[in-house]
Amino acid sequence: MSEIVRRPAGTIAGGRITPPLTDETKGLVGADELDLLPDGAILINVGRAAIVDEEAFYNAIVAGKLRAAGSDVWYNYPDSRESRTNTPPSRFPFNELDNMVMSPHRGAAFGSPYTERMRMLHLAQLFNAANRGETIPNRVDLARGY
Repeated sequence: MSEIVRRPAGTIAGGRITPPLTDETKGLVGADELDLLPDGAILINVGRAAIVDEEAFYNAIVAGKLRAAGSDVWYNYPDSRESRTNTPPSRFPFNELDNMVMSPHRGAAFGSPYTERMRMLHLAQLFNAANRGETIPNRVDLARGY
């Protein structure tokens, strides 16, 4: 984050958060890192909510530091079927902000022809590699946490 590229006036800086949640990435983006972004930046988190400090993220949006934000991940998830209708996504009212778009970690365009084609292509690559005894692509490394 300390290597933020400064943009010329009149352009929009943006970024997306995509790493997995591990001990090293939890809280990776806090108030200090958000302050490094130019005013009016756009931030989208599609990795895991806890990578971005919840309070710092909310405050940056409310204060106008971020022009807009998107989150395909929530800080709170329902722990039962019954609680699905009354579990807020955060302890802060992100859902009340006009410049915030939220999706409960399912914004991957499920069902779109391109997404489905790519999903099948990657699945075929995985099965073919396993069948040939090759290294399986995107293998989970439990020691790294993802």
